[in-house]
Amino acid sequence: MSRIEILSAKLNRGEAIILLRPENRRYFTGMTTSNGLLLVTPDQAWFFTDFRYIIAAKQIVNKPIAVELFNGTHAATLKKTLETLPYKTERIYFEDTYLSFSSAKAFMEEMKDIDFAGGESLVSVLRREKTQHEINLISEAQKITDDAFTDILDYISMNKDKGITEKDIAFELEFDMRRRGAISLAFDTIIASGTNGACCHAVPSDKQVKSGELITMDFGACFEGYMSDMTRTVAIGNISEDKEKIYDIVLNAQLTAIKNIKAGMTGSQCDAFARDYIAKEGYGKDFGHSLGHGVGLEIHEGPNFAQSFSGIINVNAVMSVEPGIYIEDNCGVRIEDLVVVKEDGVDILTKSPKQLIRL
Repeated sequence: MSRIEILSAKLNRGEAIILLRPENRRYFTGMTTSNGLLLVTPDQAWFFTDFRYIIAAKQIVNKPIAVELFNGTHAATLKKTLETLPYKTERIYFEDTYLSFSSAKAFMEEMKDIDFAGGESLVSVLRREKTQHEINLISEAQKITDDAFTDILDYISMNKDKGITEKDIAFELEFDMRRRGAISLAFDTIIASGTNGACCHAVPSDKQVKSGELITMDFGACFEGYMSDMTRTVAIGNISEDKEKIYDIVLNAQLTAIKNIKAGMTGSQCDAFARDYIAKEGYGKDFGHSLGHGVGLEIHEGPNFAQSFSGIINVNAVMSVEPGIYIEDNCGVRIEDLVVVKEDGVDILTKSPKQLIRL
């Protein structure tokens, strides 16, 4: 069955689902547009877009999805289309975590006799298990990221004594990923040196990198719509013993998690492998985020390796594994790989070395 047929099979007669989130629309149509609506019923599906995209949509979007222009507003188009069905639509599911209040209100006011209900989980569950084709695209995005990391190490080594800044490193890293085939960045690059490393999501600044500091680099590429995500922390020259100790704890916590994670576990169980190790070493309060998240068409998608996630991690979920320790006014260390979860363990997509690199 195709993806759209699988989604259709989840609906009962008289039900429909509308998808406006760009990533969800791409998942089913293969096409990214800034404006579009996908309507799915138990036996039919339509992709609506505007004049800018209609020619490309007719070439890219495959049957059984019909491609049509919007006929008025999104809500008016939806209403007119449902009125052509041989039965009455009684319930419409929509992306309750994506649609704004005003947008949802427009649909509800146009079709006051229809029950609207949150239904994003109908799609998010499907997207969690990646096909081999999706894994291949993520792997290619990750290869771009790994290769860029190798290049940025050379750049830092050659320029570390010339007053380079976090912004300089970010620019070179981003340019290199683009040069290697990334259609865009997967997210805003994080470069955090010295005490800035204690900020998990630090923004690259004009701060110059200095000898004796750690630099945390969190970055990723987008390749044909699919994302990569990796973090490495490296040292400039010799660093203090306490920084080396923190690095080793984070590395061992990550290796422990990677060794033990497998499909069928809950997200909270997976998170605990790294969290318990870090806590045992006395830094539990300094690891304040989750162990990891799903990666695919979005840089953050389900499922999650988190204390709060009791759901099961399925086979072929692509996940980040990224423990960290952050000490205010001192330093931060994070190490992140992408993995594919399997029944008996994980396949690691990230190929860059993880032992502490000194530049």
